[in-house]
Parts: sequence; C-alpha cells; structure tokens
Amino acid sequence: MIMRWLSCGTGNIHIVGTCPDCYATQGGLMLGTAVSGYAGRVTAKCVDCGKNIDYYVDASQERIWKLDPVESKGVQLG
Repeated sequence: MIMRWLSCGTGNIHIVGTCPDCYATQGGLMLGTAVSGYAGRVTAKCVDCGKNIDYYVDASQERIWKLDPVESKGVQLG
C-alpha cells in the first residue's frame, strides 16, 4: 500500500491512500489530516467503509508508518 502526501494552502497536510479492507469492492479511500510540521499519531478514516487506521507521521520529513496494535498484559510488581 502506498500513502500519498498532499499539502494544502491552509498549512495542513493530508495523507491519502487505499483502504486495505474495501478497496477491491467499494473503492476504499483512506484520508487523514495533520498540521504541517507535525510528528505524531494520525488516524485516517476510509470515506467508503468508515474503517479507521492509525499512522505515525513525520510531516517535516514526509514519512508515514502504519501503527499496528500489539497485545499486552499487566503485572504488578512488589
């Protein structure tokens, strides 16, 4: 999957890409927005099926990483 960067005149950046769940059946377009220069988590939402996917973005370097949740268990020490 390839995500694209779009910069707009309002000082925002948009990340755009295909939805892994519904691209083949509904067209599936993922869209997320952040402020230019932002580094952190952005949630992109599919405009066709409504699925949310979290990404870590570094807008100053135009880099995007998909965040995948992992299972965790807590233990109290002492």
